[in-house]
Amino acid sequence: MRVGKRVFFVLSLLLYTMFILCTNAQAYKNIYVTNASNNTVSVIDTSTKEVIMTLRVGVWPSGITIDPVSKRAYIANSSRGDSSVSVIDLESNSTIAKIKVGTGPMHISIDPETNLAYVTNSEDKGHTVSIIDLKKNEETGRIKVEREPFQIAIDTAHRKAYCVNSGDGSVSVINLKNNRVIKKIPVGRIPLGIALSARLNKAYVANHDDDTISIIDTTKDSVLKTVKVGKNPWYIGIDDIHERVYVTNRGDNTVTVINATTDEVLKSIRVGDQPLGILVDPETKKIYVANHKGLSVSIIDAESYRVIDTIKLSLTGMDSSYIGSPWGIAGL
Repeated sequence: MRVGKRVFFVLSLLLYTMFILCTNAQAYKNIYVTNASNNTVSVIDTSTKEVIMTLRVGVWPSGITIDPVSKRAYIANSSRGDSSVSVIDLESNSTIAKIKVGTGPMHISIDPETNLAYVTNSEDKGHTVSIIDLKKNEETGRIKVEREPFQIAIDTAHRKAYCVNSGDGSVSVINLKNNRVIKKIPVGRIPLGIALSARLNKAYVANHDDDTISIIDTTKDSVLKTVKVGKNPWYIGIDDIHERVYVTNRGDNTVTVINATTDEVLKSIRVGDQPLGILVDPETKKIYVANHKGLSVSIIDAESYRVIDTIKLSLTGMDSSYIGSPWGIAGL
């Protein structure tokens, strides 16, 4: 019986992986951008490069994650007074649940093997990561990490999660088998974003106050190298197929391109004002960047390393013509 269950889980994970690969092969049809200042998500059609819909969510939405299997979006509403995760059905474009978590949630990451999600509670006094059961849409527990956890990434191959602690200058390594912290890795000052390269067994961490990226070997959980990038790096996008890493630098309005094999900087690309969220589409070789102050999304061509288009955001179908502070970005 136990062997049967194990086989079932392995097959389920394999199917999930195949689905993701097929989804990437078809490229993103829509991208979704959280607008922190006015509590909305903009839906952009990638073929027309226009905002086709605007969805209301919670207060000060920041991080957004999409489950391509269930076709649901999970948005962290980071205001202290809200502190929740909105669950959006992307077929009906309606909110189907709002999950209370710890104080000041910033980001959410999904573990497809267990159907659990992990939410960083950046202002929680206990310094915690909330665990959400995605079937029940409810918080089932919390993991104590270090001060001001900001973003978390799931390593399904090694059954670990990496949580960036912005107030502590470290990354907490969590064993996903028992949801316990097994190691603390020192990185740079005020680390914010993190992204994983599954092919190369690396984690890339953006150190905001050092203007650097810490590169972690996820097999040994130790820092391999530190790379200088632009001013005040925030978030990181990875193209594992073409072995490229993209870093948004909020302080100088650029995106740094890194060769993931050699970890050498290849290019600095100027984008909009205060770039934050970044989304890589390996199939179309495009990178989408949410410009926080620029109220726009820059589209970068990954072959020429140039901005080929800029999408000005607008509140289609809403009462106000103002859209504020684009933050997170995801695609389906």
